[in-house]
Formats: sequence, C-alpha cells, structure tokens
Amino acid sequence: MKIGYIDTSFLLSIIYEDEKYETSVDIWNIIDLKFSSIIIEIESRINLYKYYVNKQKNKRLYSLKEKELNDLLSNITKKMVDGEINLEIKNNDNLRRLRSLDSIHLATANIINKLIDEKLLLCSYDTEMVKVGKDIGFESIDKWLTR
Repeated sequence: MKIGYIDTSFLLSIIYEDEKYETSVDIWNIIDLKFSSIIIEIESRINLYKYYVNKQKNKRLYSLKEKELNDLLSNITKKMVDGEINLEIKNNDNLRRLRSLDSIHLATANIINKLIDEKLLLCSYDTEMVKVGKDIGFESIDKWLTR
C-alpha cells in the first residue's frame, strides 16, 4: 500500500494541467491513501480564484476548476491544524527552516509518517519543502520527475 502526503503545489499541478500534469496524475493514481493538512483547501481555493477570476477574468472556467478541485479534495484525508502540529514544529528544528504554511504541511506529514510502517511519499514540487522532507526521512517524487 502506498501512502502519500499531498501538498498544494502537487494538487494544483493537476488542476492547472501544467508541465508536470501527467507525472502528477500517474503518482496520484498509485497512491492508495492520500493525506494533507486542511490548509490545502484554503491555499488551493485562493490560488484558483486569483488565477481564474482575478487574472484570467473567467468565472465559467473557475467554476469548472473549482468542481474538479472539490472532487480531488474529497479523496484526501485532511488533518486540522491543532496543538499537535504546533508541538511538532516546536520540537523539530528542521520544520522551523521553512515558511509558515510549508512548515505546517511538513509537520502534518511528519505526524502521519510516525503512524505508518513505510516511508510516506511526499508529493510536492516545492524545492525547499522536498529538501527538508528528505532530511526528515520522507520518500520524495524525484524519481518520477526524471522519467
């Protein structure tokens, strides 16, 4: 069984159908259990709105993409930001090296990683997050990016 932590950059790659889209979909499809922080919803919704409504002025496409986002989000188990995450950040110097939301994502991933028997697959295109994730012991999607 493959367990993955989904970061906003990875999810938006699928929504935006960017240059990493096919790889992202392939990885998405091999992951049996998908986890993230609740902040993935907030970050994704704001990003979609800014791009499709503010920048492209296309509310119709925004509606379609928001529906697609909701479908994808329904496949992800999301953890609330709580004291456990705060404690994880407080007790791990590596997590304090990142920007705040990235730190919350990795703290959430680290909590999940401690509960499973295999290495958690960190699905992110954020270079610094991937670097810190590797330092903590996560498997990254790098090997799929070189295919």
